[in-house]
Amino acid sequence: MSALKPDATPPAASPDLGRVENGEAKSVPSSCDSNNHFFEEKIKEKSRPGINGSLVFLYALFFSVFTIGWINLNKCPLNRLIPIYLIFAGFLGILAKFLSKFDHKFCYWGTAVLVAADVGWHVVGTLVVYTEYQPSYNAVDPNYCNRTAYLVAFWTLTIEYTLLLFFVLLSACYMMMRRDFRTESGTK
Repeated sequence: MSALKPDATPPAASPDLGRVENGEAKSVPSSCDSNNHFFEEKIKEKSRPGINGSLVFLYALFFSVFTIGWINLNKCPLNRLIPIYLIFAGFLGILAKFLSKFDHKFCYWGTAVLVAADVGWHVVGTLVVYTEYQPSYNAVDPNYCNRTAYLVAFWTLTIEYTLLLFFVLLSACYMMMRRDFRTESGTK
């Protein structure tokens, strides 16, 4: 240990300074200060522009649906609207996701129109795909439809309806229990 120099000026008092060693002030933040600072930084931190994992997944899904519909456009004589449904569903999904990233008023209304068109196209796809349920996968049969195209359309619609039902039930549960949530948090 070295002794303090007699002509050295003492460090200025500061709330950040915790102790003095060898004539130098060392910062020792308390645990509360460091936690508060951490949370303040997290609150202030905005999401960085770029692409997150869920967006990549959705783009890949929409692109796959579009591609499967395009490849099998002439391979479903049972009902040609099945691959066309896939093409438009993929295209509308990609375009709506792309436009939703912008904050311009035109893009907002464009996205709203695309979502409305997607809902309408979803109803058309439901009628087309579920009406032709269980097509023949044998290419010589007149009721033939490409297996991949039909099953992608069928399972895409089925999963979308399942998720919709799940979110409607979850919303209904929240609406019935929202008074309980307010009571627990101390507000009525």
